[in-house]
Amino acid sequence: MQDTNDTDADNIFNTWHLYQKIVSFNNMFHREIYADVAQVLSKVGSGFSLLDLGCGDASNLVPVIARLPITHYCGVDLSQTALDLAKTNLNALSCVTSFHNTDLLQAVQDLEEQYDVIFTSFALHHLSLPQKEMFFKAAYSRIKSSGFLLMIDVVREEQQDLASYLNAYCTWLRKDWQGIDAQEKAIACQHIMENDFPETLSTLEKLTQQSGFVTCRPVSRYKWHRILMFQV
Repeated sequence: MQDTNDTDADNIFNTWHLYQKIVSFNNMFHREIYADVAQVLSKVGSGFSLLDLGCGDASNLVPVIARLPITHYCGVDLSQTALDLAKTNLNALSCVTSFHNTDLLQAVQDLEEQYDVIFTSFALHHLSLPQKEMFFKAAYSRIKSSGFLLMIDVVREEQQDLASYLNAYCTWLRKDWQGIDAQEKAIACQHIMENDFPETLSTLEKLTQQSGFVTCRPVSRYKWHRILMFQV
């Protein structure tokens, strides 16, 4: 979850119980998504490194990579509260871990190490289009020659403008999300309306191709929620 400053990020993360409820009731298809992520990462091979951008508390990814031969995990988040929780959750891993309390775009531009996998989940849609362009260019330079970017995010339909998407998503949220009361749904919708700027798949393909990525492979989709794999 990326925002403009540390205070804003921690204020949002302090309501993490709401996000945990959303996840626990599988309203955003986390169970299916992370089962698919496990399938993709299981094919990476031994001794891989992973950069997790916008890692949050890493609670969804840890059960996946705990069973894999990962040698280095690097987590990045703007919220120090989130990183403190992530450090605790990562204690179960035997690999080297490192953490950076900074914006994901700044991190991918500033880090010098290259990684086998760059992973980001429900974070990139908070960036503007120019920021996404900068992100993909920087990410390409941070990935090893045989590696890839694995992205979980919301993606608009090709003929769906932003306003139509936001209206459709919040209508679906209010109607179908389980275990969340009306006030919590209103909080979620307000956050979405103010902070979400997802692109279409064709726009993402264009941006990544311009940045040097060779292929964009859609892994799976659940309504607007998609897993995309961009290979260098």
